[in-house]
Amino acid sequence: MNLSSARSILPALLAVALPLLLAPSVSPTTTFVNQWVAFAGGCVWLGWAAGDRGERGVPAAAAQPMPLSLRVLVGVLLALAVAQVLTVAPLGQRWVPMASLLLAAALAAAAGRQAARGSLSSHWQPLMVALVVAGGLSTVVAAVQMAAPQWADGVWVAYPGALGRPIGNMRQPNQLSTLLIWSCAAAVWLTVRRRGSVALLGALLALLVLAVAGTASRTGTLGVLMLALWGAIDRRLPGRVRLLMLATLPFYAIGWWGLEAWAQHAGTAFYGEDQLRKTLHGDASSSRGRIWGNTLALITAHPWTGVGPGAFNFAWSMSVFPDRPVAFFDHSHNLVLQLAVESGVPLALAVLGGLGLCLWRVRGALTDADDTRAQSARTAAFMLALVGAHSLLEYPLWYLYFLLPAAVMAGTLAGMGRSPAAPTPTPTPTPAVTPATASARWLDGPRRRQALAVLGLAGALTALWQYYTVAVIFEPDLTLGEPAPLADRIRAGQRSPLFGHHADYAAVTMAPRPELVFDAFRRPLHHLLDTRLMTAYARALAARGDTVRARHVAARLREFNNPQAAEFFAACQAAQDVPVSALPFQCQPDPRLEAEALRP
Repeated sequence: MNLSSARSILPALLAVALPLLLAPSVSPTTTFVNQWVAFAGGCVWLGWAAGDRGERGVPAAAAQPMPLSLRVLVGVLLALAVAQVLTVAPLGQRWVPMASLLLAAALAAAAGRQAARGSLSSHWQPLMVALVVAGGLSTVVAAVQMAAPQWADGVWVAYPGALGRPIGNMRQPNQLSTLLIWSCAAAVWLTVRRRGSVALLGALLALLVLAVAGTASRTGTLGVLMLALWGAIDRRLPGRVRLLMLATLPFYAIGWWGLEAWAQHAGTAFYGEDQLRKTLHGDASSSRGRIWGNTLALITAHPWTGVGPGAFNFAWSMSVFPDRPVAFFDHSHNLVLQLAVESGVPLALAVLGGLGLCLWRVRGALTDADDTRAQSARTAAFMLALVGAHSLLEYPLWYLYFLLPAAVMAGTLAGMGRSPAAPTPTPTPTPAVTPATASARWLDGPRRRQALAVLGLAGALTALWQYYTVAVIFEPDLTLGEPAPLADRIRAGQRSPLFGHHADYAAVTMAPRPELVFDAFRRPLHHLLDTRLMTAYARALAARGDTVRARHVAARLREFNNPQAAEFFAACQAAQDVPVSALPFQCQPDPRLEAEALRP
């Protein structure tokens, strides 16, 4: 690896590896630090790669047009970004998702352009190295969280959740398992590409798969199965590498058994026992089936335009669902359903159709005569299939440290939609110019991408300051100097367009009379409804004389069957013999209104 290649890896480590390894957490958003570093690092990577010789050395007039597959991919991401403003949710809360999707589109365009030119040095190879580094170090974090949780300090190693279950520094075992399988795939690519040691690859795969077994993640189990299947069907991989990939499946089973035996011998816990017991006793979906059923009902009620991006939690929480799961969900835990319920079935079909077209256009790259090109395409396809399968059960792509690497993977694969060496004896018709393809072309320029990177970094610094004004509400020790009174900190946080909803939440849930701060309900209601917020909202409505809507909110809260609401409903037990008209509002019949009628 030459000096230029080594230098190109540095921004990838900053954008990909570091966010996945950071343990510090600052309330009110647990993963804010990780996601902020991912965004800022992604901007640095975008600008850095745009300034390398590969970008600057190709005159604009001589550059090939972007492959259709890449234009469609970037157009899909840009369409999703634009859709963020077509919502009833407060606009300020949609700027962060919009900026994230724009950065993802820019990174996909940059990676795809390089892949179309036959270069993998600026994005793809650095991404592979960063994922191996992140996965390897995450196994150390996992070992500490599982075997020596007392060593977790919240600075280098995040505090574990359930005893005996590693969660990584992302604090989610399913996300940790997906990262570890990504790391396995990246290690396979690097070993084959660099003709590395197969013995070293075997040791690394064993370490990573053992860590996946430690997470006891059913998503991780699926990932190991997919990795072994890839090894079974990809005949262009070296034979010994394929055997190692196939061996990951029995090694995973042995690792699971070994961890269970070690836990029994050491007198500690292995979460896999509980996970297996839940699965065998009919809880394989962990309530996902019910949230999917509720989501389908919302899609049926709002098929064309959806409930609006960022409005799923409000629409679901305020709709009548007696069979709802008792957890407070802000996502349907299925990417396809989420697109349909928030943005409507037509847009969801358009997105899926665009992605399908991309896959069709890149199919030739999977069987390309160039081994490096074919292996890179197959690795990217596997990684995207893995995170895609995860996205049908959860929402990893709503986290920047998964979205941005996935965008680089997708861009690289889409850029291979046409071989740079393929002859073009006859001119091909120019595709129709749509707003999406025009925007994709605008991103096809180093100087423009550098300008976008600078703009993104400026936005990241602005977001960091705004988040700080909110964080000091919940963690006053972060204040530079003497902390201001709580009321002053809340007022300062409410001025943040991006994160002011957290300050509004503090204002309405801590107010003795929430009806006096009624205007502050709008933003937190479109973030995440929970027991405290629903109780405060119901009481505020009742105090304003709007008892019908107050009764509806109380009835929805009752459906969650949350123990924290017991005090709110205690009056209903004490007034059983009282006429209905004299009962407290939360004890009166449910008016069963439409969710739209509950907006403040």
